[in-house]
Amino acid sequence: MGFLMGLKAFTAAVLGGIGNIYGAMLGGVVLGIAETLASAYIDEIPGMNQLGGQSWANVWAFCLLILVLLFRPQGLLGERVADRA
Repeated sequence: MGFLMGLKAFTAAVLGGIGNIYGAMLGGVVLGIAETLASAYIDEIPGMNQLGGQSWANVWAFCLLILVLLFRPQGLLGERVADRA
């Protein structure tokens, strides 16, 4: 029953940085704002109306996750940890 909620919570934690409570909160806020703006405004762009709306909000949330993981793998507020051999 709570699979999608758990998936979004995990996404918010990864966005903010694993192990950082404030980062997870920031990730949740960023995720919520991104979903809302994407579902509201992508529908208004000419030629993009089939990619907007509430049914595409989850897709845009995970696209945001992929972008953050590509450019900043430790998360928004995460710190880079040095590996010791």
